[in-house]
Amino acid sequence: MYAQNILTADLSPMPHQGMPAQTMWEWGYDGVEVGIWECAPGTIEGATGDYDEAMCMVSGRVTVEHDDGVFDVSPGSTWVTPRQWRSKWTVHQTVRKMFVIDNRPGEDSAPAYLANAHTATLGNPIPRANPIKGDPHESSAELWVHNGLNVGVWEATPGSFPAARDGYDEVFICLSGLARMTGNDGVRYDLSAGSVLFTPAGFTGRWDVTETFRKVYCIIER
Repeated sequence: MYAQNILTADLSPMPHQGMPAQTMWEWGYDGVEVGIWECAPGTIEGATGDYDEAMCMVSGRVTVEHDDGVFDVSPGSTWVTPRQWRSKWTVHQTVRKMFVIDNRPGEDSAPAYLANAHTATLGNPIPRANPIKGDPHESSAELWVHNGLNVGVWEATPGSFPAARDGYDEVFICLSGLARMTGNDGVRYDLSAGSVLFTPAGFTGRWDVTETFRKVYCIIER
C-alpha cells in the first residue's frame, strides 16, 4: 500500500444511511485493516467493534466526546481507541485520516491521544546504526504499545541508512520532510508530507533522507 499524498488519494463511497457521507480506501490482511477514511460534517455516535484502532488526522476538525472526556481532533492529531469504545463524533469540517484497525484478539485498555504530532516533543536524537551516508540521527516518542500495536512519532535527520522489518509490519504517514525508501527489490517510494506507506515483515532496503523526516508510525507485531 502506497499513496504519495493522502489528501489526493481516490476513495470509494461507503454506505452511510442516516449518517454523514463517508468515503474510504481500505486494504486488509490477517485480521488487520489499513486505509484512508473521509467523513463530511455531521454526527456519528455509538461504540466500536471488538478491535483497537490507531488514527492520524490529516485534514478537517472533529470533536470526539467519550466517557473520560473530549478529544479535539485536527490535522496532526494522533490517537488510539480500544475495543468496544463508545464515543460521539461531531465533525465540524470534512475530515480525512489514516487508520489501522486491529481485529486480532486482545485485552482492554484506555485510549491514547496526542493533540499534534507535528509539534510533539521526541526523545534525544541518537546516531542511526550502520549509516550508509552522512551522519543521520533519529528520535522518537511512543504513544501506545498494547495488543500487538506500537504507535508513535519518529524523526530522522538527513543521511542514508538500512531499513528492515524484522518480525513486524509497519504503516506510516509522513508529516514533514523529504525521503526515499528503496527496497532491495529495486522498488522506490518517494516520500513527502502526506505520503502513506505500508512495509511488510521481511522488507529490507534503505532510507535516503534529504530533509529532516517526521512520521506517525504504526508497527503491527506479527
